[in-house]
Amino acid sequence: MIERSPRVNRRTLLAATLATGVLGSACGTVDRQPLRTSKPGAPTVASLVATDPFYIAHRGGGGDWPEMTAYAYAQAAKVPGLKALEVSVCISSDGVLVCSHDPTTARLTGTGYTIADETWETLSTLLVSGAETLRPSQPGQPLTRFDDVVEAYIDDFVLFVEPKVSPAVGPLMERMATLAQPDRVVWKQPINSSAFSTAKKHGFATWGYVLDEPSHVGSNLTRLARSADIDLLGAPRAGSDDFIRSVSQAATANGKPTISWAIRNPEDRARVLALGCRGLMTSNVSEVLSTPI
Repeated sequence: MIERSPRVNRRTLLAATLATGVLGSACGTVDRQPLRTSKPGAPTVASLVATDPFYIAHRGGGGDWPEMTAYAYAQAAKVPGLKALEVSVCISSDGVLVCSHDPTTARLTGTGYTIADETWETLSTLLVSGAETLRPSQPGQPLTRFDDVVEAYIDDFVLFVEPKVSPAVGPLMERMATLAQPDRVVWKQPINSSAFSTAKKHGFATWGYVLDEPSHVGSNLTRLARSADIDLLGAPRAGSDDFIRSVSQAATANGKPTISWAIRNPEDRARVLALGCRGLMTSNVSEVLSTPI
């Protein structure tokens, strides 16, 4: 198990500031359900980022198990030291939030539906294959409703949630607000998203990931990294050393952690940590978390 005790320094102070900001920003801004009873010792965003490094299961550990299925999340939840799960969300024609990175189902199921054009009754018949995992012959698992995942894990894990299509933004935001667990929610989108201010009003933490495109880099990165609406920055593991370093330096200059994705192995982890990242979002959960630093 890979887990270090939080350090009482700038990072711990950042966690405390983040906790205060996340909880305080919800006051008097949004109609909310009564807060649910948190389980003793359950992680929060603040406690997660106080750990160095910290880990998130990318797509529920899609390198180990069929991507973003209920089965994948159940397996990831058993991994010692893992405290956060990531979920990408699309929406069906009848308004069901669906766990899917892609707006279509072809890549993982072999059936070329567009999620927005189909009802959940149709989509629920599909199986997500293990073809893109380390064990491609493992059995397929049913495509999964977001509600089934979020209800199962919001009390025990920090959840990073991202709408992958515009029609899912509003329903996903509302769904997370009804759970009344803002200290366990990170709203994830590109760094220039216009939705971060709304997420902050709900009391969520926010993660703006940086892509190598003009609206994200240079003076725009400098400006966006300063935004009070963004708590964490993200740098793609596939980026060059200079690119990742530029993101982590912009984040550090503003007292914010940087998360890199998608970490595939211990070598990837060592590289991005050396470039200034502290968060590691990995699809290969079992391998990365079981290998000591």
